[in-house]
Amino acid sequence: MPILPFGDKSPKIDPKAFVSPQATLVGDVEVGARANIWPGAVIRGDFASVRIGEKTCVQDSAVIHAHSEENPAIIGSNVIIGTAAVLHGVYIGDSANIGEGCVIFDGATLGEGVLLAPGSIVPANVVIPPRSLNSGAPAAQIRELSREEVDKHNDKTEAIAQVFAKLKRWQQTT
Repeated sequence: MPILPFGDKSPKIDPKAFVSPQATLVGDVEVGARANIWPGAVIRGDFASVRIGEKTCVQDSAVIHAHSEENPAIIGSNVIIGTAAVLHGVYIGDSANIGEGCVIFDGATLGEGVLLAPGSIVPANVVIPPRSLNSGAPAAQIRELSREEVDKHNDKTEAIAQVFAKLKRWQQTT
């Protein structure tokens, strides 16, 4: 897997995390325990830092990048970032679910438990409130989410983390 330094910074991956051999991590990137980075994902900490929390799932071909020191990419714990999503210099709170093909621009903030529907676009510097369902281009709030809906999401990230923990153990024995 391409784990590449940039300047004096190299990716730091928790030993309990899973990073696909087909993913690329560059520079100032930290991946938390039990996080899973899927094939084709690109995570670039070349211009600023990227932090990915515990049990966060970065699916196939997602791109996470930080363009400037003013806007690092901070991704909380128990987050799902869907296939082919693109995130530039964003803050994503814990337990958020970013749908497939979403694009989120510099300085945007998504609160805890946000659900962003597939294909949505979040413009630069927009703040999306916690526990809300948002959709569209630009994304707009559809409704609030219940605590039960957020808890169900956390159950899903736990199940995904367990699958990748088994895969990691299997890889280590072969």
